[in-house]
Amino acid sequence: MTDVANHIGVSRATVSYAFTSPGRLSPDMLSRVRAAVDELGYVRNTVARQLRVGRSQAIAFIVSNASNPHYGELALGAGDEAARTGHVVLIADSHENLDREREFIAFFAEQRVAGIMIAPIGEVPPELLDLQERGTPFVLVGVPPSPQAYPSISGDNVVGGYLATRHLIDQGRRRLLVVGGTHLNVDSRREGARRALAELGGEGAIEFIEVERQTAALGEDVARRLLARGRDLPDGIFAGNDLLALGMLNVLIKAGVAVPEQVSLVGYDDIEFAGFAIVPLTTIRHPSDIVGASGVRMILGEEEHSHGVEPRFAPKLVIRGTSLPG
Repeated sequence: MTDVANHIGVSRATVSYAFTSPGRLSPDMLSRVRAAVDELGYVRNTVARQLRVGRSQAIAFIVSNASNPHYGELALGAGDEAARTGHVVLIADSHENLDREREFIAFFAEQRVAGIMIAPIGEVPPELLDLQERGTPFVLVGVPPSPQAYPSISGDNVVGGYLATRHLIDQGRRRLLVVGGTHLNVDSRREGARRALAELGGEGAIEFIEVERQTAALGEDVARRLLARGRDLPDGIFAGNDLLALGMLNVLIKAGVAVPEQVSLVGYDDIEFAGFAIVPLTTIRHPSDIVGASGVRMILGEEEHSHGVEPRFAPKLVIRGTSLPG
């Protein structure tokens, strides 16, 4: 670092800012430092830095299933916000495996990361609570299972579930089906669906199907089981996420079911693929990039939070081809 500073006639602090707080330097100065770094082949010794400051510049993001594009969109927002302060986001996929989730927590604890964002498989792992007590912050991505002394970030899933179901009801749909996983976020979406149906005062019916994982493959499986009933199809389906919805859509279309004329379908998350389906998917959108950025700011102590009460980000209904205008 001293060699780089001497090479262009600046202080060591200026070189340090180029790595840790690039926003503190003018674009011209940042460009000069980076050019000198490239010319001299300087590589920062992060191990030495961790020994000095006690933390790395990495923020961990542990997800339950990286194949869900929703987590990728959260990670993009988190990564952009982390880069603003010279941090990086490392993504780890537990793949719905509790043992792997615990192994990642232990690994990141050993690496002394600046903090952990986590979309857990179920309850908040006790190892995370222990880690928090030792000074490593974490943020739950989703709904906390009960009021606890830790922060969380989430869209308002109850409102999102209500908007999706209300949209189906406004189209005249009365034989409703809600398909979703076992996550607490999805429980909140089911609650929103119940509230929307309750406004009908007893008119209409709603069925709930729970799946182990919210994947396109399981969505296809649910649709096949529905088709096996014969004519007893729901006329409105609300899926717990877009992957489930897209899997169901694929099977229904192939079977000759007219979507949305016979069956209206609404997903959740508004992943990029939703708008490119053979029939573009109506869905619920949360500002995933903003949610991810908020999590990073909480970890870095730049955004306040209330323990046990997650900041809620307003959902929005995005109407496309799988539902009627209403």
